Amino acid sequence: AGAIIPAGTAIATVSDISRIKLDFTIPETQLSMIRQGMPIKAVSAAWPDRPFNGTIATIDPVIDPATRAIRVRAILPNGDKALKPGMLLTVSVFARERESLAVPELAVVGDGEDRFVFVLEDRTAKRVKVDTGMRQNGQVEILGGVKAGQKVVTEGVVKLTDGTKVRLAGDKAKDGASRAAG
Repeated sequence: AGAIIPAGTAIATVSDISRIKLDFTIPETQLSMIRQGMPIKAVSAAWPDRPFNGTIATIDPVIDPATRAIRVRAILPNGDKALKPGMLLTVSVFARERESLAVPELAVVGDGEDRFVFVLEDRTAKRVKVDTGMRQNGQVEILGGVKAGQKVVTEGVVKLTDGTKVRLAGDKAKDGASRAAG
């Protein structure tokens, strides 16, 4: 017994998944940092401890006006067929590597288009305008405004104003509770 199938009906799909095409988007503000041929790393929830390395193959010439993002395609070798079409992957693009200052994202305060951090000078918080760069793993690159070695307030910045006196973590309270009994 068999079935009669009308002409033009697909009865099978053949897929070559030895190389996976991975499409993702990046914000237009990051466009200057990527180039065709740059390395990328992708991680899947199915294989969280196994990174899949590939390279950027194409960068779309048009920015999506709704999202202000651009579509990028990378090619990932998939010799053991671990990756399947349709899988969700988290992508890291390895842009120019450089050493720079960075602070935790929570230390940076926004005010309109400007960004600020609070630096400590003689236990007083001073609001300093900074130029920020890339963000990665909870850190923000600082391109200007503070220097290496300056102490930056990393917690409680939303409660601070310029000139606020600050008690450092680990300082003893000055309420007499730590006086020795005599």
